[in-house]
Amino acid sequence: MNQKFLSLFLLIGSLITTPIPLVGGQGSTVTKTVSTPTIPAPFGINITRNNWNTDWAVPSNNNTFRRYLVEISSNDGGPFDIRIYLKYSDQTADQFFNQEAVNIVTNKPLKIESTPRPDAQPYQVNLFVGGLESLGKTYTATVMGCY
Repeated sequence: MNQKFLSLFLLIGSLITTPIPLVGGQGSTVTKTVSTPTIPAPFGINITRNNWNTDWAVPSNNNTFRRYLVEISSNDGGPFDIRIYLKYSDQTADQFFNQEAVNIVTNKPLKIESTPRPDAQPYQVNLFVGGLESLGKTYTATVMGCY
């Protein structure tokens, strides 16, 4: 087998995982610094826009993932508000994590796992990381599909 191909897969427990690509970005890992919240203005115009949401695209040719694993780490540590959704093609979403002030310990990644609906696979995984207590803090996130 091609060594490059093998390097894309990780073995976690008894599951084989593969990174899922970012929407509108390169690779499967994102590093962001939490920005100020969106400030709405009249007529639907925003004065500022936050960067609290990131999406990963589940490959359409690979709808056999049994689980999804989200890994978040921060060298800054501290509390982050975190919400994670599996988004489906029928315009619905399943929220599988929603907690405020989640303490991410430096050098200890937070790992959150979800199972898709038995009869459908999501087309995207959405991660929301923000909160006033986390302004200016940097985090790194990756989403993986598990067979």
